[in-house]
Amino acid sequence: MKTVYANSSHPKLVLWSSVAAFIVGLASFLLYLFQAFDNEGLLVFLYIAGFSLIYGAFFYGQYKLLSITIDEESDTITDSRIKKYPLKISQLKYAAYKESKKGRFRSLFLHDTGVGYMDIRTNRTTAEKMVAQILKVNPAVEIRTENYL
Repeated sequence: MKTVYANSSHPKLVLWSSVAAFIVGLASFLLYLFQAFDNEGLLVFLYIAGFSLIYGAFFYGQYKLLSITIDEESDTITDSRIKKYPLKISQLKYAAYKESKKGRFRSLFLHDTGVGYMDIRTNRTTAEKMVAQILKVNPAVEIRTENYL
């Protein structure tokens, strides 16, 4: 059984909104470069707004378009960014919930018996669902909670 855990329930909407924000940011940056306006304050504002839209769209899209596929039949966990190197569920050593010192969830970290690992940026409820499915397939996986800054 294949299960896909995505950070977004509407990935096409996220993709198109990220592309639109990138285009608006690029257009405002090009206006700044070609100095279409004489007012220096407006140029600086367009430059700052353009760059913040470009970076914001990139990082927001990168986070929201991430998806993890757990395939129980082929015994693999696949990240959408690195499909070439899936992890084997049967070879997982531990799964760690990474938290800040204040207890805020940051990511789920999976490590196998060799050098393979996967750092999954998602929310806590999705991470708990993933770990429950992993434990169903491989009950020998150790569950940890690690605190970082």
